[in-house]
Amino acid sequence: MAKIMTKSGWSWPEAGWITSSMMAEIPAIEYPNICHRAPQVSILVMTRNHEHYLEQCVESILGQDFSEPFEVLIGEDFSSDNTLAVSRRLQEKHPEMIRVITADENVGIRSNFLRLVTRARAPLIALLEGDDYWTAPIKLRVQCDLIRSHPEYAVVAAKTLNRLQWLRDLPFYQIHHLLRRYAVHTSTLLIRAEHLSCYPCFPDNVCWESMLLGFLMARGTCGFIPLEMSYYRRHHGGLWHNADRLKKLEMSRECIDALDAFFFFRFRPELISREMWIYRMDAVFPPRHVWRHWLQTWNIQLAQAPRLLKRAPLAYGMLLISTALQPLHLALQTVRRNLALGTRWRRLCTPDIS
Repeated sequence: MAKIMTKSGWSWPEAGWITSSMMAEIPAIEYPNICHRAPQVSILVMTRNHEHYLEQCVESILGQDFSEPFEVLIGEDFSSDNTLAVSRRLQEKHPEMIRVITADENVGIRSNFLRLVTRARAPLIALLEGDDYWTAPIKLRVQCDLIRSHPEYAVVAAKTLNRLQWLRDLPFYQIHHLLRRYAVHTSTLLIRAEHLSCYPCFPDNVCWESMLLGFLMARGTCGFIPLEMSYYRRHHGGLWHNADRLKKLEMSRECIDALDAFFFFRFRPELISREMWIYRMDAVFPPRHVWRHWLQTWNIQLAQAPRLLKRAPLAYGMLLISTALQPLHLALQTVRRNLALGTRWRRLCTPDIS
């Protein structure tokens, strides 16, 4: 089989698979608990430096209208704040439901996820990061009913508050949908555990959920519930929200290249569409420092010319034209706004003689 290497040096199939025995070797300390009942759902809570948000996250799980037994595994990744103390306090309040897994070192996003996967005991796995929370008490019940009634679903998802929905609502999404756009958020996922007995050694990247979805979509489809069931929190401590735009683009390219290599280029058109969409979203003017942003956009897009001209010359040309026209579009918007303000002012200043 041919070796597929990305620009970052990640190669497939040389990267290989992470087996369940390898997952079990990831550094982990589990505190004693009394979670003895066999759960039907394992909720994995990945957390690091979330001391102000973790309690709301866990309480949103414990408040579910769900009659079946479930367990909550908190993966605390060597936080520099009091996240571990909050995790222990929550476990002490609910020792029959909450398990805390940590280590004396930072293991990273991918390994934190996988060390929870290998310890999960239920046939279904739900995901929730420690700074997000669930908003619908019916989430687990409705999603479990859906995935059990559709054996072709590898995963089910739903809508998320405080986050744009980039695809129109469909009863289910197929692989080409979810490779084209970042359509569903981690906080809504419910996964069949059988699909995670081994996992590709993808790059350890903040875009891990996109690689996870790509892997799962190779095993089935994604059922979708068009209801808002979770909240995505934006804050300055967030790994994605806090990253600068250059770092976000670099991580996005690494994710796209890894998926491209993993699928042996079968879905390159979908992934090219995703990459161009990311550059268009990145180019949108922010509320402040508009011209500095525009100049940086030019530098970013021109620096990617060798890559994008090779992958999608027509789409790249259209991207450059769109960026070049941004100042004209902004000027027209300013003129229209000033004219509208002038019209309102004249109306206010004109006496009513009726």
